[in-house]
Amino acid sequence: MLINVKEEDILEPVAVIDIGSNSICLLVAVVLRDGSLVQVAKHKDAARLRDEVGPDGKLSQVAEDRLAEALERFKVVLANWRVQQLRCVATAAFRAASNGAEVAARLSQRCGIAIEIIAGVEEAQLAWRGVLGGMSDRIEGAVLCADVGGGSTELLLSKNGEVLFATSIPLGALVVTRTWLGTDPVLPEAVAQARAELRAMLHRDLRDLLPLHIDVAIGVAGTIQRVARIHQAVTGNTNESVHGLCLEIADLQAVTRAIESAPTNAERLTVPGMDPSRSDILLGGALIYEQLAEVLALPKWLVSMDGLRMGVLWDLTAHHTKGRVIGFT
Repeated sequence: MLINVKEEDILEPVAVIDIGSNSICLLVAVVLRDGSLVQVAKHKDAARLRDEVGPDGKLSQVAEDRLAEALERFKVVLANWRVQQLRCVATAAFRAASNGAEVAARLSQRCGIAIEIIAGVEEAQLAWRGVLGGMSDRIEGAVLCADVGGGSTELLLSKNGEVLFATSIPLGALVVTRTWLGTDPVLPEAVAQARAELRAMLHRDLRDLLPLHIDVAIGVAGTIQRVARIHQAVTGNTNESVHGLCLEIADLQAVTRAIESAPTNAERLTVPGMDPSRSDILLGGALIYEQLAEVLALPKWLVSMDGLRMGVLWDLTAHHTKGRVIGFT
C-alpha cells in the first residue's frame, strides 16, 4: 500500500537500493515537515546473485547485466521522485564473489549509481538501526536482531544502547537450499542433514553469544515475514500486519513442517500464504530461524517489517526526522 503525500509537505526525498543475494530492492521515502519519515515507493527484482557465482568464485556477466537492467529501471523511479540522496549497498553475494569489487565498480560507472559493498557487521548494525526506528517502544532489555538473507545471516545483540555482540555468518536461505536441501523433490533425509549441519555451525560460530542472556529476539527481512504471513493464512488472520507479530517457536515449527511436507515447488505453492518468488528457498531460511531458536533457547520471534533498508534511510535523514515512520503493511 502506498501512502499519499502532498508535495508541499515534502522536505526531502531519499532512497536506498539494497543489492542482496536473493533480490535487489529500491525503497523511496520522504521526510515531511512534521518530522515523519514516509515510505512512498518500493520496487523489487529477483536477482538470485548467489546462484550466479561460478566455480571460479566470480559473479557472472549474466548477473552484472541483470543488475544493470534493474538499476536502470530504478533510476526512472528515482527521477520521478527527484531523489537527491541515495545510498546503494551490496551485501553477501558481492562480499563472497572474488570479483565483487570489480563488478561494483563497472556497474557504478555503467549506471551512474555508486555501489558500496558493506561489511557483514555494518549490515547487522544497519538492520538494527532500522528495527529501532520502527519498534523502539517494543524493545526492552537485551535484544537480539536477526537478519536471515539469501547468502548470509546477520546477528546483533544490544542492551541499553550498547552493542554486546555482532556478527555475520555465511548462511542464508539460498545457501542452505543449494548446499543441503538440493533440487526437487526435497527429501526428508536432506532436511534432517540441513538441521544437523546448521545446529553444529551455529554452536560453533555463535559460541561467544551463547552465554549471553536474550530478553527479546527480533527477526527481519523476507524469510521471517513470509513465515509469519503463512502462519496468518493458516490461522485466518490475513488482514493483520505482521509488523510486531509475536511468532511462537511452535508456530514457526508448524510452518516449517508444512513446507517440509511439500517436497516439490508445485506442492509448496499450495501452502496458504506462500510467495511464488520465494517458494523454492523459504524452507532453507525457515530452518535457520528454527535452529537459531533452538541453539539460543528462544521462545519466540518478534517480526519486524523494518531492517537494513530502513536503517540506511534513518541514517540519511537523521538531521530531519523525529523518529516517526509511516510505511507499507
